[in-house]
Amino acid sequence: MIDALTSGKLIRDPTTKTGPSGKPYATFLLSAATNGEAENAIVSGIAFADTAEKIAQLHKGDALTVTGSLNLTTWNDRNTGEAKTGLNLTVAYALSVYDAKKRRGDTKGKDKTADNRNDRPFNDSIPI
Repeated sequence: MIDALTSGKLIRDPTTKTGPSGKPYATFLLSAATNGEAENAIVSGIAFADTAEKIAQLHKGDALTVTGSLNLTTWNDRNTGEAKTGLNLTVAYALSVYDAKKRRGDTKGKDKTADNRNDRPFNDSIPI
């Protein structure tokens, strides 16, 4: 098992299901860029409880960053019989662009008195 931090875009809408215990879980496919490689890596992920509910609200093409336990898996392709490898991630935490907007707050109705940097001119002299 490998601890991983992975970022990418969702290949399709996440799928939400309920486990035997009655708790929700979500599965998803993430396309993650790899350094120096022509093709992106495809990461299959599963998340549980609150993290699953957060991921379930996302859609195909949304950016997602996840941390968790990464496992390398192998299987035989049903059509060709060729051996394939993949990455499975059990998510511990997820962050999307929507979470970042919530943490920053509403920037449209921002109070300029709290941050008046835009009111100051940048033409003051700099001593040398």
